[in-house]
Amino acid sequence: MSLWRAEVLIPAHRIVVALRGDDVVELHADGGPGTFRAYRALPDGVHGMIAWPNTVLVTGDEPIIVDPGYQTQGDMLVGALATRGLTPDDVRTVVMTHLHPDHISAVPQLGPIELHVHAEELGTPYGRRQRGWLDDATVHVLAGEHGVIRPGISWIHTPGHSPGHIAVVVETDAGRVVMAGDTMGPEPRWFAARNPPAALDHRDQHIAAYDQIAALDPALIIPGHYQPIHRETM
Repeated sequence: MSLWRAEVLIPAHRIVVALRGDDVVELHADGGPGTFRAYRALPDGVHGMIAWPNTVLVTGDEPIIVDPGYQTQGDMLVGALATRGLTPDDVRTVVMTHLHPDHISAVPQLGPIELHVHAEELGTPYGRRQRGWLDDATVHVLAGEHGVIRPGISWIHTPGHSPGHIAVVVETDAGRVVMAGDTMGPEPRWFAARNPPAALDHRDQHIAAYDQIAALDPALIIPGHYQPIHRETM
C-alpha cells in the first residue's frame, strides 16, 4: 500500500462582517468555532460570513488537493502551493468532499485537473451552478458508499451536510488521516459528544457519519471548518 503525507495547506478561517450605517465592520473571536458563534449571535441586520475550509495537500506519488477553497484576488491557493515549492501545473488531481462554493471556487487557479466528486453532488442545484468552475477539469464521478482513488487514498460516503458528501481517507506514516469535510459541523463538540443540535437538518445522517469516521480509528481528523483533531483528544 502506498503511504502519503497529508498537511493543511490553508487553515480554516472565518471572516464575519456587518454593515453599520455606511461602515462595514469585521468581527473577531477566538478561532473558527468562536467566530461562528459570534456570527449566529448578531442581531438582525445586514451581516455576512466567509468561511474558508481547511484546504489539504496530500503528497506522495503525486501532489493532490482536497477542497481547494475560495478563488481570491491574489490567488491564495497558488501562493500557498509556492511555499511548498509547487506550482499549479504540479497539481493534476483534486478531490472534493462536496461542491459547495467555499470548497470549490479556487479550482480554476489550478488549470487542467482530474476532479473526483460523488455523483449525488453533481445533480444538486448548487452542483449545477458550480459547473463553470469545472470547465478545465476532467470529472471522475464517484458512486456508491465507498471506493479507492489511489492506492492508500480511499473515500466513504458521509451524507448529511450534503447528499454526495464524502470523507477522504489517507494512509500515512503517522497513521490514518481522515478529511471529514463539513459533516463534522462548525462546532468541535458536535463530533466529540456525537450529539449535534436536535434541529440540525439530516441529524441522523450526521451521527451515522460520525460513527463511520470514528470506526476508521484515525490518528488525525481534519474537519472542514475548524482545527484538526488528534486521536488522543477524540
